[in-house]
Amino acid sequence: MHHHSYTFITTAGLDSNPRLVKELSVLKRNASVHVIAFNVHRHSSHDGIIVQQFSDFTIKMLSALRKPFLPWLFSSFAHEVARLLGLVFTKSLLIHSIAHDKRTVLLLAELLLHKRKYTSEMIICHNLGALYPGYVLSRITGARLAFDMEDYHPGELIEGNAEKEKKRRELILQKMLPHCAYVSFAADGFYELTKKYLIADVPNPVVIYNTFHSDEFIEPQPLTDEKIRFIWFSQTIGWGRGLELFLEAIIRLDYPYEITLIGRVNDAAFVKELRKCPHVLIYPPLQQAELHRQLSAYDIGLALELSTIDLNKNYALSNKLFAYLQAGLFVMATDTLGQKQFLQRFPMHHVLCKQTVEGMCEAIRIIAHALPQIREQRLTRYQAARCIAWEHEQYKLIQVWEKILE
Repeated sequence: MHHHSYTFITTAGLDSNPRLVKELSVLKRNASVHVIAFNVHRHSSHDGIIVQQFSDFTIKMLSALRKPFLPWLFSSFAHEVARLLGLVFTKSLLIHSIAHDKRTVLLLAELLLHKRKYTSEMIICHNLGALYPGYVLSRITGARLAFDMEDYHPGELIEGNAEKEKKRRELILQKMLPHCAYVSFAADGFYELTKKYLIADVPNPVVIYNTFHSDEFIEPQPLTDEKIRFIWFSQTIGWGRGLELFLEAIIRLDYPYEITLIGRVNDAAFVKELRKCPHVLIYPPLQQAELHRQLSAYDIGLALELSTIDLNKNYALSNKLFAYLQAGLFVMATDTLGQKQFLQRFPMHHVLCKQTVEGMCEAIRIIAHALPQIREQRLTRYQAARCIAWEHEQYKLIQVWEKILE
């Protein structure tokens, strides 16, 4: 790659925006980079660790907290006023962007007050709330605008006045995407939804999977006992994740098993659900590197997405799905459109099941009968999944950057 200059903008913290951090890792030591992100936790050290990791870059952390008070008060007030004005000014990008996310106000203030500092060849926006501020800066400086759309934002589960917010997101995207030099997505289905419902001609679309570097995983360990060892992980353990269906299915059957869940259980009612199942181990969330190393000790990774939760779930490819594949695990995956389409590339790595207790029972039976073969093919799966590792996936980004900037 040639040396270029980039400005990255996000409304999130660095620790909750792994795609942005991966993009920074691609550019490390080979670009001039400014980053604007937010402190969203009072005592989180994760953002500080990431800032130190990229000490060669200029990283500005704005506050999303009540301190300092005046910026928080102004952005909160502007956000509420914009929601009211949006009823009258139905096509205003400025008003609807602020109504969508109050941090848009803080980004606009930072960029307009210090526009010379953020002069670069390309502005890459992460999160919908960063898109309009990035557009404004690109018009002032002449930089190329890019957007990591990642998900299909109008299809996300929206709290409050869902229909108004859905239309607001559609308006922002329909008006903004044509101004982008490229748009990146986390799954093929999100690109298809964007073409179908927003704009037919997406500029330089590129699908960048949320995969990981292969050196984060170790070769699968040989397992010889009779227990089928299942693993599932997320930040939170609770309803609507497919787990309740799986737990009911496993206790109906008479196979030796052990289920490991990694995450926090925040719902007392779900704790009662877990107690129905006698062989469940629960551990708190782990750092990514440690989690990926531990995956080698299991047989089956559970990817139990439910398409009824929201439109996005039907097309999403979760981080855990890629982690299971890269660790060499056999995957039990629900038949969402996204998982079904993607896993066609890895026929020996998975079994699909319907999003019902009966469907999961059938998948567990298939796994139990094929367990010796599943274990025998662990190393083959581990090696085959290297083709989707981040060291290969990152070249999609490099190619689109070079195409636009050369």
